[in-house]
Amino acid sequence: MNKVGLFASLTLIGLGLGACQSDADKVAQVENELRQAYAATTNEQSPKDKQVQEYVEGTPDLHRVSWKVCGDGKLSVTMNEEINKGCNETRNEPAKGFFQPAYVWGPVKEVKFVNKPDLSPSLQITGLFVKSRGCVSLGQPGAENFYRVSEFTLKKASANLPKDAKTEVITKQEKQEILSAVIGNAESELTSIRNFGVSSNGLLPTGSTCPTLDEWEKGF
Repeated sequence: MNKVGLFASLTLIGLGLGACQSDADKVAQVENELRQAYAATTNEQSPKDKQVQEYVEGTPDLHRVSWKVCGDGKLSVTMNEEINKGCNETRNEPAKGFFQPAYVWGPVKEVKFVNKPDLSPSLQITGLFVKSRGCVSLGQPGAENFYRVSEFTLKKASANLPKDAKTEVITKQEKQEILSAVIGNAESELTSIRNFGVSSNGLLPTGSTCPTLDEWEKGF
């Protein structure tokens, strides 16, 4: 007997229902009622759950962008040099010394690195750009363009552009998990900025975290 049948039988024994019915009829009746109740419960969604579901179904495929760029002079990289060997590298699962991948709306058509001058004559800024419909951090898909998903500070001596970056389409289930987290983070950020005038990390809010190539080259 399956779990529903077992539970139905125990319910009948405990309540003594349907004295004029056969045991089989009693079990069948309660099984049916339990199934209906279970279906009604599982079909209920909170307004927020419905909002997330509509967001998942109404937006394009989500792509994960991963990279590994060595020699990045950012403090967050150099502080963990013993762990990351001096490389700015992503990990799908949170790990000390590594960064989270970026997520962009598809379709993804091209990935490229682009250089621009730094304030220091010995350094250059290198941006990682993905031709897509924009980053998830923008909230909604935008027009197709090259969007910056990450940035690195490199020595000019190593003028060769990095090459180690890739994208992959993620599953619908993972997309839902990521978008749920994004919505939660956005709500926290909004609350923090409204109440305290700073981001949740205590910093003043800055410009776009996902500029187009033109915006980035102009300094956005």
